[in-house]
Amino acid sequence: MTYPPPGGENPQYQLQPEPQQPSDPYAQGYNTPPPPTNYYQQQPGYSQPPPQYSQPGPPMGVQPGPYPTAPGSVLPPPIPPAKQGGNLGVILAVVVGLVVVLGVAAVLLIPTLTEDDEDPQAGEGDDTSTSESEEPAPSEEPSTEPTEEESTDGGDSGATLEGWGTPVSSESFDANTPEGAALTYRLASDTDDDAALQSVVCASPSDNMEFDVEWELEYDGGDYGFLLWSMSKEENGETKVWAGWTLDDLPPDSEDDLSSGYTFTAVEEDGAWKLCDVEY
Repeated sequence: MTYPPPGGENPQYQLQPEPQQPSDPYAQGYNTPPPPTNYYQQQPGYSQPPPQYSQPGPPMGVQPGPYPTAPGSVLPPPIPPAKQGGNLGVILAVVVGLVVVLGVAAVLLIPTLTEDDEDPQAGEGDDTSTSESEEPAPSEEPSTEPTEEESTDGGDSGATLEGWGTPVSSESFDANTPEGAALTYRLASDTDDDAALQSVVCASPSDNMEFDVEWELEYDGGDYGFLLWSMSKEENGETKVWAGWTLDDLPPDSEDDLSSGYTFTAVEEDGAWKLCDVEY
């Protein structure tokens, strides 16, 4: 059956045959290939390469290897640091170089030091005459050694106090001297020789001297036998004489030594030395 063209009977249009309906409308499209699904299938001569999937690598500092797929699993341990075996050779080379340098320096310096040490010794052996000539000549200053008279009077070598004369010991002394009069008085008091004690006291003794004489005459002496020393000096126009003993039996050489004796005032009467005053 034909249908008239739209718009009436127009000669421009010719009648077209009616399309045939398929006997089974449900079978339409099953015998034809499916429509293309992508660009590569639409274009002839092109084929889509199969998709390539790569598993992401491990994070930085993590040892490569299979990883667990379960969520929350622990990552493998970090990559251990590289071994320092490569630096060992450098260190050994530096050490060997230092040893070589020190050895060379020692070889160069030791002979020099040895020569410097030997030169003064050699010079001393060669300049014996020079060293002898450089020795100072003995001074011509007067000697402080006791004279022959002082030795006769019992003077002994040793240091003396400023202002005092040479100490004289009780072993050897001249009785007709200020030192001799003081030593005679002290020895007589120790041995209870009253006559000798009174023989060295002046005609007009002081109160202190009279008191000491009376005490020595009344009481017995100890007769200790100590070595006594005596020395004299001029002070304010008077002759002062010290007599006493020392702890080491040596001549007195300090103010402490003077604390163990008596200090007398000596005067000369009728050509002999007498004691007129005493201080303790």
